[in-house]
Amino acid sequence: MQRALDWIAKGHRGLWLALAIFALCLALGWVGFIASDDATYVVGAYGWLEQFPFVGGHGTIRYPLTIPIALSFLVFGEGEVAAILPSLAYLLVFLFFTWRVLCGVAGRLAAFVALLLVVTCPLIAVEASIASIDIPEMTLLMGGLFILWRCLETGPDARRLFLVGALVGVAFLARETAIFSVPFFALLFLAGHRFSRWHYLWIAAGFLAVWSLELVYLGIMTGDPLYRFNIALHHDATIDRTIDLAGNVLVHPLIDPVLVLFINQEFMALMLLAVPITAWLCFGASIEPRVRHFARILALFGLCWWICVGAVQNLLPLNPRYFMITSTIACLLTGIGVARLLGSQTHRLRLIGLGALAILLATNALGILVENKNPIFGERQLVQVLSDSPGLTVHTDPMTLYRAEYLLRWSGTTARAVAEPPRGGDFYYYNPARSAEANAHMTAAQQPDYQPQAGWQLVATYEPEPDAMVRLLMMTGADAAIPEPIWQKLRYRHEPTHLYRVGAEPARD
Repeated sequence: MQRALDWIAKGHRGLWLALAIFALCLALGWVGFIASDDATYVVGAYGWLEQFPFVGGHGTIRYPLTIPIALSFLVFGEGEVAAILPSLAYLLVFLFFTWRVLCGVAGRLAAFVALLLVVTCPLIAVEASIASIDIPEMTLLMGGLFILWRCLETGPDARRLFLVGALVGVAFLARETAIFSVPFFALLFLAGHRFSRWHYLWIAAGFLAVWSLELVYLGIMTGDPLYRFNIALHHDATIDRTIDLAGNVLVHPLIDPVLVLFINQEFMALMLLAVPITAWLCFGASIEPRVRHFARILALFGLCWWICVGAVQNLLPLNPRYFMITSTIACLLTGIGVARLLGSQTHRLRLIGLGALAILLATNALGILVENKNPIFGERQLVQVLSDSPGLTVHTDPMTLYRAEYLLRWSGTTARAVAEPPRGGDFYYYNPARSAEANAHMTAAQQPDYQPQAGWQLVATYEPEPDAMVRLLMMTGADAAIPEPIWQKLRYRHEPTHLYRVGAEPARD
């Protein structure tokens, strides 16, 4: 083991190995376009391409992501991969920046283990394959935090502190939740940590410089400088976390934010080890003052972020991705701690470090494998049907057509998909996930028009292929040991969809 650790700790081998593992995790966790928030960012990108200069509304106004997506479309062509590339690029910037900082603070082995935990974290591995605002926000804020750390080490530098504020400002333009970083900076300011309070005002100046540009732009374009802030506060009804479950177990508002980090599959075993390791790094007598200071700064930032997300009960659901800052910091600190154990002179501590790393990587791999990687199976299958049958026009329900809009556009099949009730001779694509119940695009009165009728001829049924983990479980017979409700959820993530010919005569033998 020591030889392997020595090999990794030389040069940039650890960085390239971590990036190679990230590529593998990205392939295993690839999701792509999901017709959710990412569709909003695509709308914003097309706004810049087709309506320049563009303002937009909630989501489409997130310029640090929508403008890069627009540029990606121009360079690489329109499509879901081009839509995802900017978020992926943000993450790669973060990984390179993190490698450099951690090498300087804790050494190359610690930098490698920390990056390894980041890229295998199920939340990161999956979100990296989606056009996501969470990754740009995290990259910008963590970049500001690392530059601040440099100032705390070497002394106040007006330009660097201004850049810290500017990065926070750009993150705030990306998403309003970046304001959750303010308590962290406020605490350092009040404490006068490492340098005069006046120097901290450069951070505020950088933030205001960026925000003022937006205020002027929106004031000119809309007449309301606070246009973005106002639509963010009033774009939706009050959040009810007992309804907006976001995959969480809710027990009580005071402990629900804790349960998210300790129970949800996006984090697996991370927090179980991160909490004691972080406490050790922050307060352990054996930890060098420089590493201890670094750990305390990161831990304070992650803690402030976690408290703010948990506290805004009526503004945000407890979606795991809102905790990306906290979980990423947990990965970094856990990586530093595990690396110290691996590099210990004591055989017992090395075994503990190896065991901890094995547990983290194994549970992370499981978290990635069980993730639902095809949340819009029905919409993708509709596009596949049209692509496989040139000239065929297919009717479907309004919600399916709405969710498939950009997939149809990118495949050039938009004109052959119709959201109207089928008539005699028409082909109808039935997607029960979208049409079995009334929804925002189909009233209860319209719903019967989009249900299969007795006289319709079934042309084809489509079911999603089982993923790699399900196939492995079936091959080994391990599926028999899994409780039936859990197995059904793993194996049959989506209801089958069906293609019908309306009013056609039944097929003869």
